[in-house]
Amino acid sequence: MDKLQLKHYVIELMKLEGIGWHSVERMLKHDILMSNHWSEEQLQELGFQKKHAQRLCQFQLDYVQPSIDELLEREAKQPFHSISIWDDHYPERLKHIAQPPWVIFVKGRLELLKRDAIAIVGTRYPTSYGIRCTKQFSEQFAEAGISIVSGFANGIDTIAHKHAAVHHASTIAVLPSAINQCYPANNYALYEQLASEGLLLSESMLSSPIHPGQFHQRNRIIAGLSCATIIIEGEKKSGSMITARHAMDMDRELFAVPGSIFSNKSEGPNFLIEKGYARMLLSSQQLFEELPWLNENVNRNENSLNEEQGVRQQNLILSDEEQMIYTFITEQPRSINEIHEHTLIPFGHLNVLLLNLCIKQIIELQPGSIYHAL
Repeated sequence: MDKLQLKHYVIELMKLEGIGWHSVERMLKHDILMSNHWSEEQLQELGFQKKHAQRLCQFQLDYVQPSIDELLEREAKQPFHSISIWDDHYPERLKHIAQPPWVIFVKGRLELLKRDAIAIVGTRYPTSYGIRCTKQFSEQFAEAGISIVSGFANGIDTIAHKHAAVHHASTIAVLPSAINQCYPANNYALYEQLASEGLLLSESMLSSPIHPGQFHQRNRIIAGLSCATIIIEGEKKSGSMITARHAMDMDRELFAVPGSIFSNKSEGPNFLIEKGYARMLLSSQQLFEELPWLNENVNRNENSLNEEQGVRQQNLILSDEEQMIYTFITEQPRSINEIHEHTLIPFGHLNVLLLNLCIKQIIELQPGSIYHAL
C-alpha cells in the first residue's frame, strides 16, 4: 500500500466510532493494518471490544481502495492539506512525542512546519501586564525568525497570534476544532488571516463536533511542535498549565513570566517558577542566552530589531502628566473617569493627553472608553 493510500485508509478508519489513536497503533504493532483480511476473533485477541471488532470487520468489507490518481485528485480539490506521520512534511519534533497524531490537517504556509518554534500560551482573560508581555515576546521572537505556536483561544493565544503574524516567521494556530471549523467563532477574521499568512493545524477529523478532550489533545500538540514553551498568566488549574505539563513530560524547555502575588492570573507561572519546573523569563534576549543553539538555527535581523526598539524608545519620552497617566493605566485598564479621579487633570486637557499617548502607541482605546497600556 502506497503511503498516500495508507494515509487515507487511516483517516477513514479513525472516522469510525470508538476507533482512535490507540486502535491504529495496536493494528500497526501487530502488522494487521495493511493485511488483506482480519477476523473479529483476531481483533478481540488484540484487546478490541466486540462491537469495535465488528465495526472494523464491516469497514474492511465495505472499503474500496482508491487509486493514487483518485486520491491526488481528491486532495487537489480540498482547501487544506492532510499530512501523515509517514510524509516528509510532517514536523520532526512532533514525531518524538508520546502519541504523535497519525494525520494532521493544515491550512496555510507549510514551510512554517520546518521552522524552529516557541509556544506562548496563557489565560483567556489577561491583565494589562499579561497583554504587554505577550505582545513583546511574540513580536520579538517572530521578528527574530522563530514561529510562534499557540492554541487560538481568546486572550493570550489570540494576542500572540496577531502580533507574530506580521513577521515572516509568523505563527501556527493549533485548533481544538476540525481544520474547516473556526473555534472560537469570534476569531473568524484571524482564522482567515492565518490561513494565508500563517498556518492553521488540527488533528481532529473533518466536521467532528467539539468535545472537552480535544482541548487537552490540542495542548499536547502545542508543546510537541515547540522547542520551548512560555507561560504568560494563568491560574493553577488552567489549560496553559496542562500545556506546561505536556512540555515537562516531553522534556522540552519551559519558561514562565513572573507576575503579581496579588493576581490569581499569575498563580500558574509563579507556581512553576517556585517549584523549579520552569525558568523565570524576563526578556527575549534571556531566552537566546539560555538556548544558544537557537542562534545557529534562526536568522536574526539585528538591525531591524534595533531600529524598531529605537523608535519605541523615542515614543516613550513622556511628559510628567503623560507618565502619571501611563503608570496608572499600567496597573490595569482604566476608564477616562477613573483616570480623571486619580490624576485630577481637567477633562479637556486629559483628552488631549490620552490622544497623544494613543498616537505614540503607548496606550490603546478599547470599546467602552477603556484605555489599556501596550
